[in-house]
Amino acid sequence: MLLRTFRTDDLEALIDLTVRAFEPIQDGIRHQLGDELFARQNGQWRQDYRDTLAELTGSENQERFLVADVDGAPAGYAAWSTHPGPVGLQGEITLLAVDPRHQGAGLGRALIDGACEAMRAAGCVVAWASTGGDEAHTSARAAYAAGGFTPLPTVFFSRLL
Repeated sequence: MLLRTFRTDDLEALIDLTVRAFEPIQDGIRHQLGDELFARQNGQWRQDYRDTLAELTGSENQERFLVADVDGAPAGYAAWSTHPGPVGLQGEITLLAVDPRHQGAGLGRALIDGACEAMRAAGCVVAWASTGGDEAHTSARAAYAAGGFTPLPTVFFSRLL
C-alpha cells in the first residue's frame, strides 16, 4: 500500500468505491429513519457523494486529499480541511472511505495517520473527525480510536416537515 496524492484519473474509481463503502451505512440509516424521511434527507446520497468528491478533489483541494493505492489502483482515501481554533489551526478529516474489498487490512488507519501527519505539517495543533454512532459505523469508530482520537458522543435528530 502506498499513500499518494490524488490523480485526475482516480475520480471515477473513488466514486465507485465510495458508493460500495457507504451503501451498507445508507441502508442502516434508511432502516432507522424510515423510507419517507430517508428519501427526503438522504435519497440522493450517491449523487451527493459524487458531487462531494468532485469538490474535494478539485484543484484547490488536491493537496488535502490522500489516496491509498494498492497494486496501482485506489483502494481508499482521506480528505481533510483546516479551521481556526482558539490556540491554532484545527484539522478535520472530512471524508474517509476504504474499498470494502480492502477493509480490515489497515488502510483506514494508515489514511488517518497520513492525514494527521499532513495536518500537523500544515500547522494544525489538533485533529478531529466525526462519524456515526450506529452499528454500521463501528469499524470507523474503532479506526479513529486506534488512531488516538477521543470520542465525544453526539446525537443527530431528524423529522419530516
